[in-house]
Amino acid sequence: MFFAGQKARASDMNDLIDKDSVLPLGIIARGNRTTTSTTTTTEVGVLRLDDVPMYAGRTYKIWTSPLWLDTSVAADVAAAYLRYTTDGSTPTTSSTIMDAAQAPLANASFQNTVTINVQYSPSVDTLFSVLLTVVRVNGTGNISIISSATAPIDLVIEDIGLDPTDTGTDI
Repeated sequence: MFFAGQKARASDMNDLIDKDSVLPLGIIARGNRTTTSTTTTTEVGVLRLDDVPMYAGRTYKIWTSPLWLDTSVAADVAAAYLRYTTDGSTPTTSSTIMDAAQAPLANASFQNTVTINVQYSPSVDTLFSVLLTVVRVNGTGNISIISSATAPIDLVIEDIGLDPTDTGTDI
């Protein structure tokens, strides 16, 4: 809020516009998995969100809960990828990578956790689909993402508001 004689900041204007927007702020899509993913040596899908409407001029945050990467042998490296499409098609393990997180797994007795958190601002209205995958990047073991009812795998899309565009200065 601003007072008489005080100049409005861009963020104040965004707050005013968002307050009156018909688009909801907050979580707009969410997937939840409470079972461990398939054990694999190659990339496999774990959890997917399909055909989420996204709008130009908005910024979205795509994020995961902590992902418990696990291996069957020592000295593997595992990765979790977010792969996506924006044309209404279903993403696969060959779709474009949006973001990734990887972790070394020192031994088969202990997991390592990673999270993925990325922002996306579409330039045109789109139907956004995203696929969480897991893959062994290095080593010889079988990789999976451990999950349970008390430690689920969550994949979330959140509308975080208007996109002010890139207002930064590269130095």
